[in-house]
Amino acid sequence: MTESRSRNSLPLLVALVLVLLPETAGAGSSAEEPPPFSETLIVTATLTPEEEWKIGSPVTVISRERLAETGCATVLEALRLVPGVDVVRAGGDGAVTSVFLQGAASTGALVLVDGVRVNSPYFGGFDLGSLGIDGVERIEIVRGPVSALYGSDALGGVVQIFTRAPSSEGRVEATTEAGSAGQRAGGLLATAGVGPLAIAASGHGGSSEGDRANSDWRSWSGSLRGAVTPADRISIGFEAAVLDAEAGVPGPVGAESPLARGTSREQRLALPVSWRRPSGGESSFLAATARSTLSYRNPDDPWVTESDSTASSEQARWTETWRAGRHEMAAFAGWERLEATSWTSLGTDLDHDSSRSWGIGAQDSMGLPRDVRLTIGARYDRHSAFGGTWSPRVTASRLAAGGRWKVRASSGRAFRAPSIGELYYPWSGNPGLKPERSTTHEVGVERYVGRARAEMSLFWSDFRDLIVYEFSTQRNENIGLARARGAELAWTGPIGKRLSLDAGYSFLDAVDLRTGADLPRRPRHRAHFAATARPRPGLVGTLRATWVGERSDVDAITFEPVLAPSYFRLDLFARGDFARYSPYLRIENLTDRGYEEADGYPAPGRRFVAGLDVRL
Repeated sequence: MTESRSRNSLPLLVALVLVLLPETAGAGSSAEEPPPFSETLIVTATLTPEEEWKIGSPVTVISRERLAETGCATVLEALRLVPGVDVVRAGGDGAVTSVFLQGAASTGALVLVDGVRVNSPYFGGFDLGSLGIDGVERIEIVRGPVSALYGSDALGGVVQIFTRAPSSEGRVEATTEAGSAGQRAGGLLATAGVGPLAIAASGHGGSSEGDRANSDWRSWSGSLRGAVTPADRISIGFEAAVLDAEAGVPGPVGAESPLARGTSREQRLALPVSWRRPSGGESSFLAATARSTLSYRNPDDPWVTESDSTASSEQARWTETWRAGRHEMAAFAGWERLEATSWTSLGTDLDHDSSRSWGIGAQDSMGLPRDVRLTIGARYDRHSAFGGTWSPRVTASRLAAGGRWKVRASSGRAFRAPSIGELYYPWSGNPGLKPERSTTHEVGVERYVGRARAEMSLFWSDFRDLIVYEFSTQRNENIGLARARGAELAWTGPIGKRLSLDAGYSFLDAVDLRTGADLPRRPRHRAHFAATARPRPGLVGTLRATWVGERSDVDAITFEPVLAPSYFRLDLFARGDFARYSPYLRIENLTDRGYEEADGYPAPGRRFVAGLDVRL
């Protein structure tokens, strides 16, 4: 009965937007005249480049310019400035980092890099711990269910990272920095081209000694991205990227592991091809593979002294887009094969275990009278373990008051396929698992003020068939039920000629319906603030603040439920631009506040970093 009500309510919010808004709200506005703020083309929310004012889902775009102004050195720090997003790092540099979108589990956040899925096939999710911003062009975050476009894993939304595009313009950018706690980092980006070939190559290395014994960390990453345009409308690309990291694993306070070490390696290869048709449509194809290797060594562990795992995915996706009158159409198909192997000092756990899936879908984004933008889409996925599932999605937006206001609504269903580990891991695996599912409804209103935007959103989600380890059967079962309800307030953009502000507050009520307890690591209250001042040309300074309220957690030693205290953190960044040289200073945790994002794992204290960017 609950599922039937959820399905029947999918178009309800859209109908409210289309029918109940007053006639006078749209007077004088036109879908062809976007508000002043709307200068951002967003791809992730609809698969095709859409201006922000046309999108009916809550979206946030973090541009490269904003990353540079705020001084965020990692993707995880940038995500702290997004409403509805919670980032949890279990300790210091390089520690395991999870992202939660609108109350969904960390495994319900789909992470894409240039369109390539990088979530782990092993046990789901993606670790943001060592992912820096070098080479990042922008980050798009779509909150809410997006399985209608991307299939599995998008229960809470999508985080897509776009890297610097190849360019035929020859240039070199270099960065070097050093600071307290033994921090060292350096990076290099170069672009060049000849004839129809353009290339972008980058490399970055970083290290720190950490704040605790055995908490040192180092990483190295490199990428090569190219594009060949043999004709005006044809582009053939290639991309190769690797990320290596090694870190001490200090363990929780009270149960330290002074000799434990962990290493990771992420590899990604992609071949994107696109053809823009003379009629205005586009055909695109992406073939890619992603591979992750993890290793852990702890000679003090009496049971498992060594463990290794390798997980890989092979992906292919075809997308067709075209325009017909007021309709912007998209049809797409995708295929994926996942594989995982794991081994410990006790023996082999997974031996090239695999799963396969394919999906097809379509979407129609249409302009309607009264300045309404309606998008309807659906996708069917077929999985080798559980069979088929449908994922519908409807969004609507409407401009009002001469394009100064936007009202939006969205409703959809999403799913997460069980991971290889959940299906086949010894003793706990269950090949009969069904996918986790969610149904989410959202309404919001946005006010454009010049180049700034204020927004308010309300959402509610029902999660069912969540995969939980059941002690009575001693294996994973689809018995989890949860719901999440919340509100988000945010301001983005300038508030004067020399001051810009990113500020937001999120309220979240996320409950395990089986026990009545709050879902772990989802704070009920959370706020962020980033004020950027430009007192004179070439000089910028940003003060960032993050406040996270009390939240439930699990004791790192006893595994009993605990209530994690709230914390407040300040960061300061200043930068000067002088011709080709840009010195900067970054101070993290300015007040030297002691806090823990995950129970038992202290966050770093005050850190100072000084650096220099050089452009040639």
